[in-house]
Amino acid sequence: MSDVSKLAPQEVFRYFKEISDVPRASAHTEKISAYLVNFAKEHSLEYYQDESGNVIIWKDGTPGYENSDMVMIQGHMDIVAEKTEDSTHDFQNDPLELIVDGDTLTANKTTLGADDGAAIAMGLALLDSTDIPHPPLEFIATVDEEIGMLGAYALDGSKIRSRKVINIDSEEEGIITVGCAGAVDIFTSFPADKKLVNGVKYKYVVDGLLAGHSGLDIHQERANAGQIVARLFLDARENAELNIVSINGGRATNVILGKVEGEVIVATSDAKAFEESIEASTEEIKAEYRTSDPGITVSIEAVGEASEEAVDTVCQDNFFKFLVACPTGVEHYSVELKGLVETSHSIGIVKLEDGRLITKSMSRSSVNSRNRLLARKIGILAEALGAEVEHGSSYGAWEFNNKSDLLDVCINAYKEQYGEEPVVSAMHAGIECGIWAEKVGKVDAVSIGPDMTGVHSVNEELSIPSTERTWDYLKLILSHCK
Repeated sequence: MSDVSKLAPQEVFRYFKEISDVPRASAHTEKISAYLVNFAKEHSLEYYQDESGNVIIWKDGTPGYENSDMVMIQGHMDIVAEKTEDSTHDFQNDPLELIVDGDTLTANKTTLGADDGAAIAMGLALLDSTDIPHPPLEFIATVDEEIGMLGAYALDGSKIRSRKVINIDSEEEGIITVGCAGAVDIFTSFPADKKLVNGVKYKYVVDGLLAGHSGLDIHQERANAGQIVARLFLDARENAELNIVSINGGRATNVILGKVEGEVIVATSDAKAFEESIEASTEEIKAEYRTSDPGITVSIEAVGEASEEAVDTVCQDNFFKFLVACPTGVEHYSVELKGLVETSHSIGIVKLEDGRLITKSMSRSSVNSRNRLLARKIGILAEALGAEVEHGSSYGAWEFNNKSDLLDVCINAYKEQYGEEPVVSAMHAGIECGIWAEKVGKVDAVSIGPDMTGVHSVNEELSIPSTERTWDYLKLILSHCK
């Protein structure tokens, strides 16, 4: 079936298709924000839109639920804008091209936007409904969640009326999330002094990595393209004189870095040694990641003799040393929740820009003190190698809470629908529930969602049957909120 709007449940996928036609990349959410305001006007619903573009829409409870506690249905409208190298997609203007493949929904050479289009679509379907029993609803759609939860932080807490929160930003059916990690963006900037060098110019590309979400996928032991490049060139530096002309990779701190490319000049007399070193190191790396990241490719292409400015050897080597030595991946697992990643770090961006070699990364932890410590360790390493360090947007952890009235409702509804107990857990990713507590005081919050894989990457997929079951589950929860 090619018509996504005809998929079951139609009331959800109709809106998923509509919002997929509206560009909504992070930092470019004005069109989707306007769409939501127009929706509220067309349905004669009370709404609020702030200067950041956040939108709140309210709907009265259905008969018999008029005096029930208001429930927030919450998600974010922005998506991570990733695409394949050969894609011509313009995230600021083009609709997403959705593809139905059996029971799976994906997109053509781009991220799908199910993170968090699933929440927006379900929220709109509820607001549009006339036959779904529900308490008074407060639908909150935030902007720029993917780049530091900027919208949630900007929202005026006095506008929030509900204290019960159903966030639909989880990505595994059957798990009720009642806690999440906090995070901090870490920016390092290394000097990149230039000098004139002569030799053979090469184009290099590290590609084919699985990449993925830097929180949800961090335990998969996937490679980081920035670290691979640094390792390759440090190895090559043992036998060859080389200087990078350019390096560029990544778009966001919350995505594992999956591709890096650039140019490098190698002393003519060292060209053979350079090529042999790259080949040998590549084979080692591919062997190490043969199971967790089997698609890694490394290519170098000799362009010809060149004489031009490139990064000074000391500057580049310090940068590469930092990338190789920097803690990346899982730092700690939770002792309380077996199998849950507690603390991690991932590099999302590397580039040469304005005379500086730059990294942008994200550390996460469900223990705020450990997150501060990890960020400090990374800063100490970077500064020791001559870098300047800054911290960008950050948010605290949403404390794990397995005792709440709303959680009890969700557990009972799950057992009613599925005939078994759900998993109650926390996630190693950031969701906005913790911020609502900061805004309004204590909240009773849960996070749910349908099965998704490959979020934040061009491999993102949404399970269609899981979406239908999650929709039925959400309706059942609301019917019990009387």
